[in-house]
Amino acid sequence: MTETEAQNRNRKNSKKHVGDNARLPNTKRSKRGSNSRNFSKSGNGERGNNSKTLHENELMEGGKRNAPGRRAHAVIPASASLEYQKVSTNDDVASNDVNDSKKLNHITSHKFSDLDISAESRRAMAEVFHYEFMTTVQHETLPLILNNEKDCLAKAKTGTGKTLAFMIPTIERILASTSNDTKKRSDISCLVVSPTRELAQQIGNETRKLLSFHKNHLKKVAVCVGGTNKNKDVQVLSGTTPIVVATPGRLLDHLQNSGIAERMARLDTLVFDEADQLLDMGFRPDIQRILGLLKPSHKTRQTLLFSATIPDSVSEIASIAMRGDYNFVDTVGEDSEQTHLHVQQQVMVTPQESQVGALANILERESNSNTTAYKVIVFFTTARLTGFMAELFNSIKDQTGYDVLEIHSRKSQKQRERASEEFRKRRKAVMFSSDVTARGMDYPDVTYVLQVGLTDRSQYIHRLGRTARAGKDGKGGLLLAEYEKDYMVKRELTDMPLESIPVPDSEKASLAASQGILNVSKIQSLQISAEQAYRAWLGYYNGHLKKVKWDKRKLVSQGNMWGKEIGLKEQPSLQKRTIGKMGLKGIPGLKIEN
Repeated sequence: MTETEAQNRNRKNSKKHVGDNARLPNTKRSKRGSNSRNFSKSGNGERGNNSKTLHENELMEGGKRNAPGRRAHAVIPASASLEYQKVSTNDDVASNDVNDSKKLNHITSHKFSDLDISAESRRAMAEVFHYEFMTTVQHETLPLILNNEKDCLAKAKTGTGKTLAFMIPTIERILASTSNDTKKRSDISCLVVSPTRELAQQIGNETRKLLSFHKNHLKKVAVCVGGTNKNKDVQVLSGTTPIVVATPGRLLDHLQNSGIAERMARLDTLVFDEADQLLDMGFRPDIQRILGLLKPSHKTRQTLLFSATIPDSVSEIASIAMRGDYNFVDTVGEDSEQTHLHVQQQVMVTPQESQVGALANILERESNSNTTAYKVIVFFTTARLTGFMAELFNSIKDQTGYDVLEIHSRKSQKQRERASEEFRKRRKAVMFSSDVTARGMDYPDVTYVLQVGLTDRSQYIHRLGRTARAGKDGKGGLLLAEYEKDYMVKRELTDMPLESIPVPDSEKASLAASQGILNVSKIQSLQISAEQAYRAWLGYYNGHLKKVKWDKRKLVSQGNMWGKEIGLKEQPSLQKRTIGKMGLKGIPGLKIEN
């Protein structure tokens, strides 16, 4: 199930904007600013693949948005709602039961069959997707994009059917352009830019389904993302390639080095999905370079920009990428209640030495809370920590009764895709993750999201947004060490409805956790993973010393204790060069590699 299956009823308080000179919603940023990050070493984005920093790419320190605001143009309101019944052909996928009927929040009474689109696309909506009615974002954008040449900026929440909202009109434009004798088959007609590899794959899969009944020369969809073989991309991109979906780093590489910029000179459609996420993740310089290389098509292409929020930085990119008379569609409204304000949220604080046991107890509570189905996502601060915790918990799966899926930047793209698909299909599943799944990806029926350790407000909200989607129930949890509590509760998340509760206490779960820690010294691969997690732990907290009120000596002391607490018998060593880069030269307590 993908984001389009989370079709909901339109929110009643969605605000109307009309007229050519209507202004964008308030784009003032919060006092905390944005969370722009510079990525390193094969993370969500592929930028900086040659960087050798100890910091994990998911949690680099935030920057600031400096983009000026910009006036918008024809602004279209959202409206209408309906009770909707979805019929699926896949009984094995959780929540896809036949006749699974539910009042969903973003569904309208407008039918796909009423759209002026090709018979092949209409047939795919009925026979492949099994959708009859459009979501709000689809109803408000599809006729507008289909019926005129203007660009479109759409404000819409994740999980409300955005992929179909931009891919249906895109395919119709490709059909029209291929009848033009001046259009070469080798030309690339559509480019979709996605912030993460997983979302790019999801868009690619949705597009292939939409093309099910179209002619074969239109069915090729190339997905180009980091973490995969670049030469394979080149092979896939050769010949007729109507649609390309890509992450910014890999796309920029191909535009500069693979000769595809010339093939995109007559681009019909350019799409930026999750535009605010693209900029939050530090891709602004890449986006600006990409737009420069795509300048030949600026006056003739249709540019579609979809974003959950419209901060100043998105407005600025819109002013560069789009033509001046673009349409603006708001399906959220300024007063719309956001997920993070109505989802139950619990905060649990535990001593550092008890965190593995606390996690085991929380997972036991959630896995036992629903005997028929549950889906839990646990977010960690670094990819190395994610991998270690997954391996530790999988070493005790006979005691806990569940295994753990893992998805993070240290896994290959194929491994991540397999884990992602497995999590979607299972009725009962636990997945440990870094931030590659925090935004844009749509997993069905996530019942609980647990965040472990420090985070920032924006990231916290994005992660929490994986649950309580499409009008369904869900809740969130935050597990903190004692030294993280003051910053997180009293400063970063002061406006969140956090309920402080004790960590659940189960003898079975606690014994399993203790066995997992003992396994670190017994299983070589687990020991190596623990050593890597220790180094990443030092690197991460070295970048957040002020938040936990430590100096460098306290960092090393606390890190060495943490290493023992997770089962390491010997303290891992660090390279002399790494110690220097971290500013830890001369700090006692570190073991230097010979």
